[in-house]
Amino acid sequence: MSVAFGIYLGCSSCCLAVIKDGRFEVVANASGDRVTPAVVAYHDNEVVTGLAAKHGIIRHAASTIQHVLRVAGTTEDESPSLSATTCSPTWESGVPRYSVQKGDKSVVVLADDVLSHIFVLLKEIADSHATESELPVVIALPAWNGEGTISSVRKAAKKAGFTVVGTVAEPVAAVLAYGLLDDNKSNMQIVVLHGGGITVVGSLIEVAGGMLTLRESIASSRAAGDTLTEVLVEHFAKEFYTKYKGDPLENRRSRRKLYNAAENCKHVLSTMGTAQVYIESLWEGVDFSTTLSRARFDGLVSSSLMEFLSPAKEAVQRCGFTVEQIHKVIVTGGSAKIPRFQQLVRDAFPSAEFLCSLPSDEVLAAGASLEASLLLGRVSQSPVTSTMVPALATTVFCKIIGNDSSECIFSRGTPTHSRHSLNLDLPTNATPTCAFLIYEGEEETQFPKEDEILVQAELTNLTSESKSLKLDFHLKSDGSLHVSLSEPASKINRIFVIEAGRS
Repeated sequence: MSVAFGIYLGCSSCCLAVIKDGRFEVVANASGDRVTPAVVAYHDNEVVTGLAAKHGIIRHAASTIQHVLRVAGTTEDESPSLSATTCSPTWESGVPRYSVQKGDKSVVVLADDVLSHIFVLLKEIADSHATESELPVVIALPAWNGEGTISSVRKAAKKAGFTVVGTVAEPVAAVLAYGLLDDNKSNMQIVVLHGGGITVVGSLIEVAGGMLTLRESIASSRAAGDTLTEVLVEHFAKEFYTKYKGDPLENRRSRRKLYNAAENCKHVLSTMGTAQVYIESLWEGVDFSTTLSRARFDGLVSSSLMEFLSPAKEAVQRCGFTVEQIHKVIVTGGSAKIPRFQQLVRDAFPSAEFLCSLPSDEVLAAGASLEASLLLGRVSQSPVTSTMVPALATTVFCKIIGNDSSECIFSRGTPTHSRHSLNLDLPTNATPTCAFLIYEGEEETQFPKEDEILVQAELTNLTSESKSLKLDFHLKSDGSLHVSLSEPASKINRIFVIEAGRS
């Protein structure tokens, strides 16, 4: 298969990425937008999906469905309460469904069918980038989704015409997108903070030796992207009342107009210093026009943005870490584009590297496409028969005696079969002898204990031209470590074998 696709499906939006020759590209829809609203509307003679369905909510609220991912594959007890501004779900015999208004008729549609319409739209976008009929895809889903929801998503994607290679949790997709699994020399604790429309999710991921472990993931609906929009709605409503003594929140139509304007204002302020707001005939024929600065916006939403950090901090605490022990932080989701939010994340994790070079609302689709490429490559070579992979229990270091620092060869959790090479500079006073050692331990040390040392050897006959040692390490599937050492100037070549059982 020449191409593979990655899809991010969230409660509020979805995004499609295609990967060719190891490089991913986020694909724009027919409107030129790279992110598509996950909204489906049932009109009299057609089903409208995406941005057109979202724009029509004012006129077709009773036949428009949002946030279907929170409903599909769940029971009534599992699904949280959702906004009643659009069609609300019901459950019959444990199956979620919606009663939508099509003209004068009330029609029942299943939540799984609503999902299928979203995937049909995504398939139309994918078709323009595929030369084959088969469309392999990996879908990135929220980590809190249960098996029922995941099963519904897979069925809906298959019904739309995709070949579902697998699914991946949102935080895992984020780590893949930034290529953090390529580093097999050091252990990393990574926080992934997802700011979605109706949910904020904080996750802690440990990466060790190319292996990824999702340690904790906590979702919260106390504050999310829609919360920020509602803050702006209240602010604009008060401003309107002050000017015109009318309440635009008193009816659903004017409230929805105000909500759409507030949402657009929020997105504009993510990239610009001020936003112009204009709503025609907001209340009883009265137009509304105002300007909002980013500084004013930051002041209005500051308390809500602080709530965004709670799931991530709680995930770190549950795993027994402190914020100083976090190495990297990744932000994803539409709300993560807000500059004030990014600054709060940096302040909350001052020791961590902040990763935001990829657009936050596109990074999950990119990570899913990379996972699709990996899975397809893995399948084409040999089928995976087991998920249990032997790995190192502790980190292995190499050190030349006389140098202050050590080099990590393989970190804890590195799977077999692995290779690594190092070039170690010799001390200036190495002539004519030098000693080096290989040791294991939880962290680098200048004086390893005797029971931590795996190999200690002395090199003789070094010359004044001897500047560095070249070492090749091969961790074999039986757990043994094979070491090849060479120093060209003095023609030194050594081979060591460390038997399995120590690490």
